[in-house]
Amino acid sequence: MIPTFGDLSEETPAPGLRVLQPRRGYRWGVEVYALAGFALGAGGPMAFPVARAIELGSGSGVVSLLLASCGVAVRGWERDPAWVALAQESARRSTVRGSVRFTVRDVRAPTRARPADVVVANPPWFSPTAGPISPDDRKAAARTMLHGTVQDFVEAGLRLAPRVCVVTRPERVAELKLRSAYVARLASLPGGAVLLAEVRQGEGETVGETFDVPVAYAAFRGLPIERPS
Repeated sequence: MIPTFGDLSEETPAPGLRVLQPRRGYRWGVEVYALAGFALGAGGPMAFPVARAIELGSGSGVVSLLLASCGVAVRGWERDPAWVALAQESARRSTVRGSVRFTVRDVRAPTRARPADVVVANPPWFSPTAGPISPDDRKAAARTMLHGTVQDFVEAGLRLAPRVCVVTRPERVAELKLRSAYVARLASLPGGAVLLAEVRQGEGETVGETFDVPVAYAAFRGLPIERPS
């Protein structure tokens, strides 16, 4: 069906979702629940009302579909047409409370679009000069800044929404502090090597918060939420 990916598996990251991803190569993990939850406030100290969202670098579309499962109208933008085709097929197989559509767009190309309440992205973290680049083209594009830097993703997001939520690494936080914008929220994922960050338009202080990944996971999966007493 999508021969460029080879053998595919169909996953169920949340009730009603049927998300395709390659059995070999780049595959998503727990960070998709963390990013979607961080944008909505699931797993954090406060909830954020979100009616419209855009995902930059949507890949398999799983984050967009998780948000759509919560009633959000989502647009997923991805530069690789094969990923877009795969995500569109997943959307056709899925049932969501909101809506989702995927299109081919590059974050580095200026574009005009209807504003959103939040933009989400899991941009590549590593510089092309930092070490070996994966021989798998799609894994390389997901991990290494070959087609856009962290700043490219955040700058594009701030043109589309007042809030941009990203998955990043501690050494990239300084690159999120752009002109006329500030890092409003920071939360570490287990192990501390990966962070969730929210960049907002304007000026303000950074607030560190505790983000509970199991709570976010349970919220999307429709499972009982168990919080420490």
